Amino acid sequence: MEVAEIRKHLRKIRKNIGKSCKKAGRDPDEVRVIVVTRNRRVPEIRDVIDAGCRVFGENRVQEAIQKISFFEPEIEWHLIGHLQSVKAKASIKSFKLIHTVDSLRIGYDLQSACEKLDREANILIQVNTMDVEAQFGVIPSEAITLIRELVKFSKVHIRGLMTEIPPFEDPEESRVYYRRLRDLRETVKEASIEGVEMKWLSMGNSFDYKVAVEEGSNLVRITEPIFSEE
Repeated sequence: MEVAEIRKHLRKIRKNIGKSCKKAGRDPDEVRVIVVTRNRRVPEIRDVIDAGCRVFGENRVQEAIQKISFFEPEIEWHLIGHLQSVKAKASIKSFKLIHTVDSLRIGYDLQSACEKLDREANILIQVNTMDVEAQFGVIPSEAITLIRELVKFSKVHIRGLMTEIPPFEDPEESRVYYRRLRDLRETVKEASIEGVEMKWLSMGNSFDYKVAVEEGSNLVRITEPIFSEE
């Protein structure tokens, strides 16, 4: 896809975000678009950078490592896929924000990696808002308990919440799950847990990001149509 075409798609996405923000009484400038680059080649990503994007999301740590070295340090990379304990050290080196922390074990491994590398980790708590076994994430009723434990790790900083749900044929079906995450964020805020920041709400994909933004998302994860030929 030509850079001009990618730029046109990005403008349309921003326009849609603006409309959703207007409906919700929000400032569209607070919403960031993360372009998902799983299975995409370096030249494809370079075209998206040339079109104006600076924030990218990767699902796999190893794949990200192979790509990141080709790009300038100011390009921002987020881990949006499931994090395995054995990849904790590599993730600390590679990602500005890790969206998918859902267990005390992962928190412990990140803390250990940070201590060895003398670095800090910024994370989001992944929440299974559908409350089904097939989905990654802590269930909403156990989220605050997990947060109270993770906050004890001095080098692991909780910056918000994340959820991922499969695309529905009707994007409106996503709304209840995104609203559940937004409500949980308010519950966490009300708990006033020292050291916990609820800055980011990561939810919404290419198919339902407009609904997600209406429900409070400020990090949306987009693949199509950025990498689509249509």
